[in-house]
Amino acid sequence: MIQTMEAWIVADAAAVASYYGQHFLKKALPAADNLEGFEKARLENALKRATAKTQKKEYRKIRDAAALLRAIDPGIVRRRCPSCERLFAILSEAIDVA
Repeated sequence: MIQTMEAWIVADAAAVASYYGQHFLKKALPAADNLEGFEKARLENALKRATAKTQKKEYRKIRDAAALLRAIDPGIVRRRCPSCERLFAILSEAIDVA
């Protein structure tokens, strides 16, 4: 089960890099295939390190999360976060049944 929405955000590092722009430190984000096992604090700290030197400054959930969730590629997130894949599959099945 996903610990925090930051796992979905971190899953698409290219979208996060595009949002923050110059001086984004992509290598500060976890490269693991399954991000759901990472603790909330670890993901938030990784985002803060990756974004600290950007023009927008470090990641702030209230300021940045909604825009980042709109920017990320669901296909990438589904590959790196199995619970997201499961959620989308259940929702798709429910919609098809209705």
